[in-house]
Amino acid sequence: MPKIETITREVLVKINKKFTKTGIRSNPELDSIIYKVGKTRGINQKAATLLIEIIRRHPFVDGNKRTAFDAMIVFLEANNKKLDVRDSSKMNVIFWVVRPKTNVKDIAVWIANHTRW
Repeated sequence: MPKIETITREVLVKINKKFTKTGIRSNPELDSIIYKVGKTRGINQKAATLLIEIIRRHPFVDGNKRTAFDAMIVFLEANNKKLDVRDSSKMNVIFWVVRPKTNVKDIAVWIANHTRW
């Protein structure tokens, strides 16, 4: 099984800076998210965890949803997967993640259905 590439704090901060200059709201939250993604198994599950955790835990002052979605794409691409969705689908999945009942498994299945190698 090939090694799964990770996403770093530096990459997440750089992605967030594309959307806002306000920066990090909580260093412990950001570190916790990176740790949790690292402990999760499987590319789709890691990508789903990254998306959900950034959106729900708000480690940045602003731009968390946009950062989360772009971070998921960067992570998937680093692992040779291409997300194939329209802009309207992006917003739908973001609003889906905001709902408390949506879990990592739900999002991982969505990712599996919308990615290709």
